[in-house]
Amino acid sequence: MSEETKDLDYVDFTALMAGDQRLLAGLARGERMRATTPFYYPARRGPVIVYLVPGPARSSGPRRVRISDGGDLIKSLDEQGLDLSVDMVVSKTVFHAVKEVEGASVGSGELYIDSTPDDVPADLWRFLQLTAELLGLRHSKYKDALLQLSRHSEGAPDLINW
Repeated sequence: MSEETKDLDYVDFTALMAGDQRLLAGLARGERMRATTPFYYPARRGPVIVYLVPGPARSSGPRRVRISDGGDLIKSLDEQGLDLSVDMVVSKTVFHAVKEVEGASVGSGELYIDSTPDDVPADLWRFLQLTAELLGLRHSKYKDALLQLSRHSEGAPDLINW
């Protein structure tokens, strides 16, 4: 197995998501792949990049493939003022959302799903959906602040001393 990472262009990325057997066979052999998606992190982080690398070893069964964001999601949330180590509401929200997606986890600062080569197409879609949902958290926090401001301006009792 080579440690070289193959950059997938948009055509190969969509082919992988559609189950291209040539690309899936490469993952089964332990190839490392990276793809730039059409999604973008807010602010200056740039496009969401997906990494497909050999996953943790298992004693039996098919080789594992780890689908990961390379740690950019957590960095992006932090840059948007959503520091998981400080904001317990956001932290619980993120970890609850991750727990809801079968096989998803956060570890070593990155979001990932461990998959098998045959399951990569479906799991890649689920990974992208989870990433998009977590990126949307920044909007929910703004929406909550606007709701609190609206209640305050309408003369509603201020229950959180805002």
